Amino acid sequence: MTVAIAALLSIFGVVVGAFLQNYFARQNNEAKQLLESRNLAYVDFLEAVSLVVSAQRLGKKEQELEQLAKLTDAKARICMFGEESVIRKLAAFWEAGASLETESEIIAFTRFVLDIRKSLGLKDKKLLNAEVAQLLFAIKPPVNKFKRN
Repeated sequence: MTVAIAALLSIFGVVVGAFLQNYFARQNNEAKQLLESRNLAYVDFLEAVSLVVSAQRLGKKEQELEQLAKLTDAKARICMFGEESVIRKLAAFWEAGASLETESEIIAFTRFVLDIRKSLGLKDKKLLNAEVAQLLFAIKPPVNKFKRN
């Protein structure tokens, strides 16, 4: 009788262990796929913004339209896969005009980029607002202009 109980408990333990392993592996895989989709949407959006601005400045209308389509696709994917704070910052950038021509647009875009960094788990020890703005736009704005909302 004791041997039978031990055998049943062993089988039960193996079944429960297999179930838990499958459950956690599935959860891990779903989280990994979400992160990959999110990262791809962020990268595609930033690339499209860069190429749209470049095409606009060079007067290449056909290239601008092509990149605007890619931008719209990436924006939709951010709305699907992005974290709430990133979506809010993207909406603020869009509300500001989304052309990267005015100070308010540049500030909104910089906040958007910084929120992407935060959503990816990057823990910056210092505020990078001015540095990110300088790298993205070759400007050195006052740090207080980029204060987080």
